[in-house]
Amino acid sequence: MSRKIGVRNIYGSENNQRRILLVMGAMVIVIVFLIGRIAFWQITKGTEYQNAIQDQGYNSTVGSKLPYQRGTITDRNGVALAYSSKTYNVILDPKVIKSSSVYMKYTQEALQKAFGTTQEEFDAAMEQKNSNYYILYRNQPYEKIAIFKELQVDTSTEDHKFIKGVWFETEYERVYPYATAASHVIGFTNAGNVGCWGIEQQYNSYLNGTDGRVSGYYDADLNLITNTWDPVDGDTVVSTIDLYAQQAVEKRVNEFLDTYKVNNIGVVVMDATNGEIVSMVSNRSYDLNDPRNIILPDGTSAEDADLTDEEKLNALNKMWRNFCVCDTYEPGSTFKCFTVAAALEEKIVAKDSKYHCGGTVEVGGATIRCNQTHGNLNLKESISKSCNSALIDIAEKEGAKLFYQYQKHFGFGEKTGIDLPGEAAGVMMKHTNYSDLELATQSFGQGFNVTMVQMAAAYASLVNGGYYYQPHLVRQILNPDGATVYDATNLLVRKTVSADTSAFLQEATLLTVESGTARPAQTEGYKVGGKTGTAKKGIRDLNQFVVSFIGSVPYNNPKYIIYVVIDQIDDEKLYNSSRPATELTSKILSDILPYLGVYPDGDIHYGVEYTGLPDADEVNTADLQDLPENGGSDDGADG
Repeated sequence: MSRKIGVRNIYGSENNQRRILLVMGAMVIVIVFLIGRIAFWQITKGTEYQNAIQDQGYNSTVGSKLPYQRGTITDRNGVALAYSSKTYNVILDPKVIKSSSVYMKYTQEALQKAFGTTQEEFDAAMEQKNSNYYILYRNQPYEKIAIFKELQVDTSTEDHKFIKGVWFETEYERVYPYATAASHVIGFTNAGNVGCWGIEQQYNSYLNGTDGRVSGYYDADLNLITNTWDPVDGDTVVSTIDLYAQQAVEKRVNEFLDTYKVNNIGVVVMDATNGEIVSMVSNRSYDLNDPRNIILPDGTSAEDADLTDEEKLNALNKMWRNFCVCDTYEPGSTFKCFTVAAALEEKIVAKDSKYHCGGTVEVGGATIRCNQTHGNLNLKESISKSCNSALIDIAEKEGAKLFYQYQKHFGFGEKTGIDLPGEAAGVMMKHTNYSDLELATQSFGQGFNVTMVQMAAAYASLVNGGYYYQPHLVRQILNPDGATVYDATNLLVRKTVSADTSAFLQEATLLTVESGTARPAQTEGYKVGGKTGTAKKGIRDLNQFVVSFIGSVPYNNPKYIIYVVIDQIDDEKLYNSSRPATELTSKILSDILPYLGVYPDGDIHYGVEYTGLPDADEVNTADLQDLPENGGSDDGADG
């Protein structure tokens, strides 16, 4: 019996074939799945894993802030008074550089060519263990940065491929191009863009912006890959200051301080039609680029004076302090205009009212002396000749309550709201506490304290038709795109007096300058109106005085108000004379008015030239009616 032999099925049974196919299919699916996952991880997390692997040798991620540029402060004509200049910090990543001797060699050579890096400087950076952030240099100019960047992309050799581990951070340095100009108005900045004093402090939130950020990592070839979030820069602040006028006033004040020693001196020039401060000078200016370099009032340095630490701190605070805003004093006879204005508004006196001055007045058991025995005089003459007797009579008719109400009405005893830090409110006595003597002395500006900005704003309203504008030093704020975010328009606060009263005071103050106590304030080619003031300060027996002049020009349609205050001039002949204030006013007006667009009238010539302060034998002239030896009063006599 024979057996048929067939070929064997190497795959076995049909069931086995199915199993093999299933296994192979499953393997294909797994392989495809793994390839897909690897691709997904590479796309979404490749950088993270790459950095994690590279971090076994060094930290490959970097990041730093991108500082904003602090806003510019300009004068009214757009001239930059303060701006931030871009500089650069040179940052090294020692871990990256040290990862290869080739990187060390070519990176060091590039640093030497661009920045002059010495071997010692480079070695000190490379000694930083486990560091990927080392500041090699600060505040480098872009010219040096550009040299280094050119070396990084120079394809003429292979060297550029091996310059690794260096990048640059942007910083800004605050620059004051005119150094000392308007220092008490502008202020300065401390570390971290924190404004200190002046506009820098008052408008700090506008001037500051928001930092951006840059973060990055090194790829497999150690090329730095970065992502950037841009900063938002600060706003531009347009001030009301006119740089030319400011510098002209500062020059005259410095000349005065070179001649006379004073405790304080301040000058305010204000636009009478809107409250804008065109110039504000407080004592000697200081260098805003070096604000802690102490210069004493006499011009000497702190080192020369050998000051203690406490004395240095006090000297700094005095140097930075803005007398025009922060300090108070008795206004003296400049206040007489306000006493008369209140009486005219309430019809307590008439324009043709008559008075008699016998040289002294008995009030509350005390004798108040006038600066002269004026005899008979009218209301205008009571201002132009600065008669205490007439003003006492007027205040008595007003009564304590009404007198006090008008003090408040004119803004005394409260802050004006000027946009500068540290404004004082003044010192006022409630009318319920007035004695007859106190009402009498307050009528001519003694017994209460004011600030310069209070007086300037209030006086402007007396002579501009009765409109009280809030004094201010910023007219506009612009964002980085140039859009207006703030505009100082319509800062009219209230009406203080009628047009009729204002016109009367214009005439009375013109008479004061032309033939009264303020004759040295005459300015060639201009009709100036104004009023002088002399007030004792502190302990009366010490004979310390604040002398002043406040005026307007043109007198009958005022464009500008000027106020000069001299606190305690150290001169035995002039210590209680308003002449220094009036003469300084005349010089300043001659310098700045044509530039400010107020031109002289060629037909006006006063025929009197004041070329200097009086000699000893001139002190007893009628021009100096405030001196005690001329019958001046210890309680507010004025010159």
